[in-house]
Amino acid sequence: MEAPNSGGLREVLMNSTHPSCATDDWQPVHEQIVAIARGLTSHERELCWWLARADQLGVHQACGFASLFEYADRYVGLNRRQTEERLRVGRNLARLPAMDQAFGEGEITWSKVRELSRIATSETEHDWLTWSQGRTSRQVEHAVATRRPGDRPSDPGDSSKLKHRLSFEASAETIALFRALEQQVKQDLGPNADDDSVLLEIARRGLGGPDEGAAPYQIAVTRCNSCGAQSIDAAGRSHPITADVGAMAECDAQLVGNTSERPHVGTTSPHVGTTSPHVGTTSPHVGTTSPHVGAEHRRAKQTIPPRIRRLVLRRHGSRCAVPGCENHRFLDIHHSKPRKDGGDHDPELLLPLCGAHHRAAHRFQLIVEGTASEGFRFYHADGTQYGAAIAPQELSAATAVVKRLDDMGMTLRRSHSLARQARDRVDDPTDPEALFEEAVRLTLPREA
Repeated sequence: MEAPNSGGLREVLMNSTHPSCATDDWQPVHEQIVAIARGLTSHERELCWWLARADQLGVHQACGFASLFEYADRYVGLNRRQTEERLRVGRNLARLPAMDQAFGEGEITWSKVRELSRIATSETEHDWLTWSQGRTSRQVEHAVATRRPGDRPSDPGDSSKLKHRLSFEASAETIALFRALEQQVKQDLGPNADDDSVLLEIARRGLGGPDEGAAPYQIAVTRCNSCGAQSIDAAGRSHPITADVGAMAECDAQLVGNTSERPHVGTTSPHVGTTSPHVGTTSPHVGTTSPHVGAEHRRAKQTIPPRIRRLVLRRHGSRCAVPGCENHRFLDIHHSKPRKDGGDHDPELLLPLCGAHHRAAHRFQLIVEGTASEGFRFYHADGTQYGAAIAPQELSAATAVVKRLDDMGMTLRRSHSLARQARDRVDDPTDPEALFEEAVRLTLPREA
């Protein structure tokens, strides 16, 4: 697949007949992006080296500019901060040969090199390069910010060193109101209150103390007890949803019980004797009155007891448990042992996930293993560590096989295990049929 030139990008986006849009296959798109990223990384390394050399030779003076920063701004489009970072990295790479080689070959991104070069030495660079594999740039930045030059990844970090800068663009009126609020809070806290204490108090007052025990969403999902079909009712119509979305709701929901006696026709409430796993707590028909004909009036029951839900959220700092994920709003509680496989509300097997990662888990694209005590582990469907380099075709084949095994009634853990074993036994792990046949063969009794 050839990438469009810069002049034709708008045409590509607007014209689906462009060669780059001729296929719906995601794999070549992924491969192109990875290849381009490697090229960009290699060019960043070259730029760091040449800027450092330009500084040594005084290229900017030969060109008649006042500083290298002006030179870099005019010819490369870098601001002062960006130029300073590349100069520092270019100089440091001279004493970090392993990192320089990985950078030049596109094995490690500019964002990670920028951070690791602050603390890595010739004695520790191999440790840091190994540790950074499969981790996000944000995780690397956090680790570097808590350590000193010469430290290794295994050395304890000092979290007290972490500071964050907040920057806003606001009108004069907004600034005036904020300053007035800031002054009022400072008066309440005392004259020695610093910026961090003031902002913390403002945030706490604004949030007003959310209820961590309640399920986060306010969406009613209806399930037919007879056929298992699930839907979301909105604007007077019933919208069918996929099984993975329904499973997400049942993980962390409020049940309002049997809500309708209507026949299985029409578009308003299509199912007889439906059970509604109600994800949320503020809908007007949760345990109060109901617009459905013949609805039973009963108190809503939450699938996960509020006490346990609060415990799980606080244990994980009210953030998504997937390494590198920064989401901390509207979290779901996920059962690492699915409910259909006999999973219960044991806190050891519960963890908070953001909506995107929760959906990936129920689409068999994210594997969660372990317990809260020993630590949860995360993998892709083909068994590779989450965040590590993937083989797109093998990943697609493994995901399809896990889903087929799950549809056969196998537990999710067993399905993942069989897919991994089959991958190591077949000649072509990108062939989903061969992979599935080998997985099924592994379930058969061995001949004596």
